[in-house]
Amino acid sequence: MEIRNIAILAHIDAGKTTLSERILWTAGKILRAGNVEDGLATMDYLFEEKAKGITIEAGISNFVWRDIWWNLIDAPGHIDFSMEADTALEAADGVVLVISAVDGIQPQTFAAWEKLKSLNKPCIIFFNKTDLPEARLEESFWEIEEQFGVSPVLMSWPVQNEGVWDVLSGTFLSHNAEGKEDVIDFAKGKNEMENCRKEACDAASLADDGLLETLVSGGCKGVMHYALTTADLCAGLQKLFYRGSHILCYAGSAKQNIGVRSLLNGLSFFLKPQPIKTNEPGQIIRYRSFAGVGEVAIFKSHKNVKNPKDLKFYRIHAQHLSEVSEIFCGDIYAVKGLPYKKVAEYTPLLQMRIECQKSEDWETTGEALKGIARMDHSVKITENLSDGSWTLHAMGAVQFDFILSKLKREFHCEVKAGEPSVELKEVLSKDLEPVENFCQIGETSVSVSLSAEKFEHYELEGEFTPEMREALAEFCEAGVLGKGALHGIKFILHKLEIVGEANPSVIKKACLDAAQMLVEPSAVEIREPWVDLTVQCPAEFAGVVANDLLSRGAKIMNSDGDGKKHRFYANAPLSKLTRYTTELLSITKGGGNYSITCNSLSFPQ
Repeated sequence: MEIRNIAILAHIDAGKTTLSERILWTAGKILRAGNVEDGLATMDYLFEEKAKGITIEAGISNFVWRDIWWNLIDAPGHIDFSMEADTALEAADGVVLVISAVDGIQPQTFAAWEKLKSLNKPCIIFFNKTDLPEARLEESFWEIEEQFGVSPVLMSWPVQNEGVWDVLSGTFLSHNAEGKEDVIDFAKGKNEMENCRKEACDAASLADDGLLETLVSGGCKGVMHYALTTADLCAGLQKLFYRGSHILCYAGSAKQNIGVRSLLNGLSFFLKPQPIKTNEPGQIIRYRSFAGVGEVAIFKSHKNVKNPKDLKFYRIHAQHLSEVSEIFCGDIYAVKGLPYKKVAEYTPLLQMRIECQKSEDWETTGEALKGIARMDHSVKITENLSDGSWTLHAMGAVQFDFILSKLKREFHCEVKAGEPSVELKEVLSKDLEPVENFCQIGETSVSVSLSAEKFEHYELEGEFTPEMREALAEFCEAGVLGKGALHGIKFILHKLEIVGEANPSVIKKACLDAAQMLVEPSAVEIREPWVDLTVQCPAEFAGVVANDLLSRGAKIMNSDGDGKKHRFYANAPLSKLTRYTTELLSITKGGGNYSITCNSLSFPQ
């Protein structure tokens, strides 16, 4: 059986998890389709996901459709959990990008699209919520060409709450008594469907000269007659799908289960497994903890293996694991017994100080925090040895809330937390003349002479021992002023003399003390991070949002709009955005949203 992996991406509240739920129901994987607002969605199984109505961890499940085994990855849409979306893309052969037909392309939609382009991941768009009175499918459709720079091809035409025309087969899919979709005779909307098919034929002919010849030769005086068979149309569109100039689009309502079957058929026809280009046995995507099993690695297999030795492999369905004795190439599993290794590196944007309310919880809390950081590479933990507290580094305020809730619910740790704050950057402000330090413990004595220069990044010059490298790395990580890590420094070793036994701890202490003597607080300055910010809001709130951005010290670089919604492109200090989600929703009466481009993090002088 063929294996294909799909990820579902979207801006928050576009209906991504609802679509995932209806896909599993339509394919017969689950017996009842739950709703996110009721806390009954299969893929949102964490307590915090049910409480907040958002996806936090990328949920994984599987189903069979058209004799193909599918692994479905429901990725978070919230900006604080963008690492989880990256995880989904690592494992996926292709992506369904969900766009609300009510809201159109939103900031996080565009950020997801840019990520897909950079990774060259094939994508199909699903326009959701077409059953709502305020839906504007045609406007959202043409936004694709304007903002994504590709030509959209509409493959299904929804008829309000009644069903959807499938362009490829020319059939109408309507609800049956169970709420699933059946083929029926229908007249309403047929003209629109036929127009969509003509446009699909035009697009397919661009990818295949034979199809173009068929269209022209069957017409009168060069006028195309659009007599392509479904098989020919499908073959041409599949070539077009991977070319990158066009994008296939489906439409419907996930909540009403309209257009889901058509989307699944389209995925089956157009998406093919990505070739595996490595001899490695598999790829570790990330780590996760499951009740009753413990920590496991999420693993994409690159080989077929029967009865794997010393390891336990599990099939994943949301929070449930079932052990398997055979694994298949291209499939996704949870595996227990693999040695841990770091698979990604992220730069947390915010920090928060936490401490135990009870001294007896200190060891448990420390281990719990280490476990959380081990499984989520967008989280870092710094232990403050001076007072027994920790500094928790993460991507955003919502992620902090999730971690604190998890500490209490899962690990029974009562902690006191400060307010989220921006992780500032310490940089060297001037070149520093050499200093010499002497350290003697027992029969070992070490003399170290160091100087430092301003530099673009962190660098060492000279014959530093491993212990000295470790000491300087720890020194820079801790910083000098206690505001953040020290960056932009080159340490230069002028002298290293060791008398007696080369004791690593003495060498390390001598180097660390020399660094502390060399880099005094007066030689360090603080830089605050700024980010690129895209804010979208209803047009009537544009003035309020602009004034709010300016009050936060942001620089508005550009703006645009269509009379219904307005978008601002700004550069803003990150410290003014720690609770921006809640505040933006408040001033726009729930209609505002935004995205931050994290890889644009800068520290202006």
